[in-house]
Amino acid sequence: MEMLKVKTVIAVGLFLFTANLFTGNLHAEVKVDRNVSYGTHERNVMDIYWNTQYKNAPIVFTIHGGAFKNGSKAYCNKDMRDLYMAKGCIVVSPNYRLKKEGTSITKDDCALDVAMAVAYVQANAKKYGGDPSRIVATGASAGGYISAQIAYNKKWDWPADAKYKPEQLNIVGWFGNSPYLPRSVIRKVSDKDAPGFIMYGGKKEHPATPARQGYDMQAAFTAKQIWSKMVYIDAMGHVPGRRVLFSPRTRDKATYEAFNQFLDLVCYGKGKPKGGDVIKVK
Repeated sequence: MEMLKVKTVIAVGLFLFTANLFTGNLHAEVKVDRNVSYGTHERNVMDIYWNTQYKNAPIVFTIHGGAFKNGSKAYCNKDMRDLYMAKGCIVVSPNYRLKKEGTSITKDDCALDVAMAVAYVQANAKKYGGDPSRIVATGASAGGYISAQIAYNKKWDWPADAKYKPEQLNIVGWFGNSPYLPRSVIRKVSDKDAPGFIMYGGKKEHPATPARQGYDMQAAFTAKQIWSKMVYIDAMGHVPGRRVLFSPRTRDKATYEAFNQFLDLVCYGKGKPKGGDVIKVK
């Protein structure tokens, strides 16, 4: 009889534990707000992905490339969202104005648009369970240029119709995937700026985004004693991040582990990963 009581108590305990887990998961829900407007132009819209259980979550911006002339927020695919949300991050994917023929739009107008998107999210982060003081800027190709501007530009000339005009954007980390980095961007890095994680292809890299830019950016980080990591993929070309980092089927283990350490560092202040080195992927 005593043994029966013990077994009954254990069974009830396991049932309640399982029920609590199920109930907790039941209340958690991944949501997306699509085409959230952050400005007056028709392309001033963004998609915001978050989990209803988030509280003070870091925020990751994923900025598409396309030579400043093409591309869309659909760049942020499921693999990318899964990686960031597994780290407890809100994901924001913005559109921005494009340099179309017959318009006066410049690449810096593209960057200004995304800066307005960041300013909007900073002001409204709590709605999504986000922390407005912890934003990570990421992007590929032209989006890498924009994400670097977001991270290292110190002054924004906000347009008169901008809804929010903060003195600074709260960027705690930067990831550039084959980013276009002219000298003007590299020179903007200063003391106490956000750590950077840079990735370039090798022999087949785009001529506008040679890996030399990454080495020069890393030298600027080192000179300012800022943590950095670079990944060089010898056999791949432009924007290798989808294959080497984001896809669970083809990712490189060392790169993936290093990027997770980078996210822990910038999003949560956890760990002291080795920096200033280059991961070389064959």
